[in-house]
Amino acid sequence: MLKIYGASHSRAFRVIWLANEIGVPYEHVPVTFNVPDAQCKEPWYIALNPNGSLPTIDDNGFVMWETYAINIYLASKYPSSLYPTTPQDLGRMLQWTFFAATEIEPAMLTLLLHRVALPSEQQSATLADQSEQTLRTKLAILEQQLVKTPFFGGDRWDLADFMVACVLYVVRIRLKLDLTAYPKLDAWLTASINRPAAKVARKLRET
Repeated sequence: MLKIYGASHSRAFRVIWLANEIGVPYEHVPVTFNVPDAQCKEPWYIALNPNGSLPTIDDNGFVMWETYAINIYLASKYPSSLYPTTPQDLGRMLQWTFFAATEIEPAMLTLLLHRVALPSEQQSATLADQSEQTLRTKLAILEQQLVKTPFFGGDRWDLADFMVACVLYVVRIRLKLDLTAYPKLDAWLTASINRPAAKVARKLRET
């Protein structure tokens, strides 16, 4: 059976969501992080993931880490309607995956740190404002795409949409960023995080 290692409020949430989307049975193994004596730094976990980060999977003996790669692997191995069926669909999925990873997530995480996560005395209003401006520039690109097509996958919600939605979850739930300037994106994100599989993963993450 697939084992998913990681705290449910970490990026492991994204793998749990995907496993539910594609109907793969799994065992969730909670692993602590960002706390004293975190389990992700213990020898047994480092043996699985030398980077000491979350999540890691063990898929019947095949061990893998790095969230985006894990989800592409799982979606390609276990047949579902999410995985691209043409080279063009694959290219589009990879484009939005890399965009989410390299353009959206860094600004989003900096904003999260300096608006929410860090103690107030460690927060920088300047960094927060700069990060929000950068993030909003990227959100405008997503909005423009959804004006052209109903989904990032084209005419259906697929892995391209999942890869963007599982990152933007933080924008909606933790940052609570006002998205009224991006009506198409706002509606798409609301629908995405209310999918049945997402609700299962959200319940685990938010409890």
